[in-house]
Amino acid sequence: MKDQKPAPKDEKDSDATFSNADGTVGAQGVFNDEVTIYVAGPDDPPEQRLRVAKNYLAALLPSQAQELLTSVIAERYCQGEAAYYWMLAILSGKALADLDEEGRYRFRSAWKQVEQSDDHWLAAAKVIKDLIVLLQDPQGDAAGTARMDQVLASFEDLPEERREEIRRHLDTLFTTGLRRQLEHIRAERIRGQRLGNERKRRVPKFFEPVPYPPQSTLSPRPTLHPAQAVVASVAILMGATGALWGESLSLRHGGTGPVLTVSALVCAALLGWLAPVRFPIRFSPWQEDPATKTSDKMRAAVKRVFERVRRNASDGESTEGWSAATRAVQTVLTREYASVYGSPKVPPGGVDYLIKRHAQNAWKRFRDGKLNTRPREATWFDCAAVALAVIALGTVIRLLLVEPTLAAGPIGLTFCAGLILPASHGDVFLIRLLHRSRERVMAAQRLLVEKELYVKRLEELADRPDDTEMARWLDDDKHYFRTLVLKQYGMDSEDVIADAVLTEPAPGARRSRVRRGPWRYSSYRMWIYLLTNSGVRQIAVHLDFASGTLSNQERTAFRYDSVASASIIEIGICFDEDRRAVLPPSQRKRRPPASIPDTEVKEKSDGKPDTEENETPKSTSNTNVAPVMLQLFRLMLVNRERFTVTVEQLAEVDETVGDDVTYLRRLALDDSGVSSALRILEQVAAEGSDWVRHAQMRAQQIIL
Repeated sequence: MKDQKPAPKDEKDSDATFSNADGTVGAQGVFNDEVTIYVAGPDDPPEQRLRVAKNYLAALLPSQAQELLTSVIAERYCQGEAAYYWMLAILSGKALADLDEEGRYRFRSAWKQVEQSDDHWLAAAKVIKDLIVLLQDPQGDAAGTARMDQVLASFEDLPEERREEIRRHLDTLFTTGLRRQLEHIRAERIRGQRLGNERKRRVPKFFEPVPYPPQSTLSPRPTLHPAQAVVASVAILMGATGALWGESLSLRHGGTGPVLTVSALVCAALLGWLAPVRFPIRFSPWQEDPATKTSDKMRAAVKRVFERVRRNASDGESTEGWSAATRAVQTVLTREYASVYGSPKVPPGGVDYLIKRHAQNAWKRFRDGKLNTRPREATWFDCAAVALAVIALGTVIRLLLVEPTLAAGPIGLTFCAGLILPASHGDVFLIRLLHRSRERVMAAQRLLVEKELYVKRLEELADRPDDTEMARWLDDDKHYFRTLVLKQYGMDSEDVIADAVLTEPAPGARRSRVRRGPWRYSSYRMWIYLLTNSGVRQIAVHLDFASGTLSNQERTAFRYDSVASASIIEIGICFDEDRRAVLPPSQRKRRPPASIPDTEVKEKSDGKPDTEENETPKSTSNTNVAPVMLQLFRLMLVNRERFTVTVEQLAEVDETVGDDVTYLRRLALDDSGVSSALRILEQVAAEGSDWVRHAQMRAQQIIL
């Protein structure tokens, strides 16, 4: 893989458009509200809060776990177990130098709590405590080696589940000999398990929408507004009067009135029966237009599924005319499904599997050349309409010839009735009544078919990976990426003073999350920062999450005194026809402050702050919220070169399901690794070439 150095961007360009317009990152996303592994309130029993805290830790979200564990310990529930996991949460992903005074105090409190228990949790906690003591007083002599061997022996005596937890959460604490020995074990495990458990087949299912149970598509019984009913009744009366009057005139002069009457009635019956086929939109069972917002969302869903079916099924075949050919089908389906599934309870994409059936049927007909072909029923309708018109015209001419004075009455009444009845939607009402029993039978048959589809869809998604498994795979990918980079540079773990791995959604990635969980993406852009004695190495790579494939590596190296600033910035993003644009400040709504404040270390080489003129938007965490917020982590070098990692969330959807937006913003920062990277790179920006010496001094702090 070839080293690449990103060129500085034009100062008027915006990083807000990192993901391309064709991608699904941004306004698109699947939300699984049925999964509640991260849901626990202050009033829930302690066992529920402890279980959720363990789920947070399994997903490598220690900050959220700490809050719950603190409340569990305060109630003295499962004291040893809760205190052990509290110790893990406090140290997870941190080096000793990262622990502030409060963190050290909490760790000591957690150790005192678990020390009072006398079970297997104490043994696991003691390994963590001994590891901290060893790191605080490293010795290179035989005594130090013996102490390390003793800690490793105690570690190996733990159950595999405890060993894996300690390896995952305390990886950044392992140094020199400890890391060398433990990393080899973990690297072997990752090589064997990173792509296991049918990852490639199962990961795409995580991004599939939760299917919503099918509902009956039988429309409400047809009704007319009282005013429309009066007008329609008058029109029917006028038409009947005109027809009978005209028939009497015809019989008076000995014509073929009965024959024409029977023919006209047959044609009218055919027109009534075939009208829904000829004019499907006008005579749709769903006459009332749903709310505009609901209709727009369903229209977008129908269009998306139809386009996906076309793209997946075309296989090189010509698809010219597909949109025009399916326009009527999509319109009817949109109105119907927006009326049936317009409830807020239906999750986004919840009826995609039902729409897909109609799209596949449409594709089959399109491929066979039948979708553009007029149905036979429509042809029969036109023939009946022509026949009725001929009969009516012949009758009118005959009446005008034999009774020119009296003929104007029945002709005028019948003509006016023909205009007034459609205007009052009386024709729709009558034809709907005519087809009501047929609609009832078809709706029942359709519901049976869709229920079978629903059961089949649930079976297909039965082995969907849960969020903690997705987190574990991503963590393994990060470790694999780090190991691969170290091999490429010919470095050992002890050559690295500190490191940070960041993730961001790749352009075009699909995304999904569970309730109170972070967004997971189908593909990532992964960044790693390796801080060594000689400087900083930055490597970026594309990760296809399902296959675990790494590609398109870019590498950059710079000295510590080359770092000008590290910052977190928020920008409001609006969507217009799938294109993204930065919202001006005047259009942004107020947002409560985030728990983790936006930070910006000012540039120190030339004394110029990173302002709007220097391409850095003002921090907005305390001033705005837009329907979509784009969070940026930006590293700026003194030569004006910058590197940006994006973190996005959809505030509008999150708020509707009751998840706190501030919580989700903090969650996104923690899960992406931005929080830990910011902590390290801020220090580098502030301390420059003195960072190595200061980092070594910070690592000597006493915790126990």
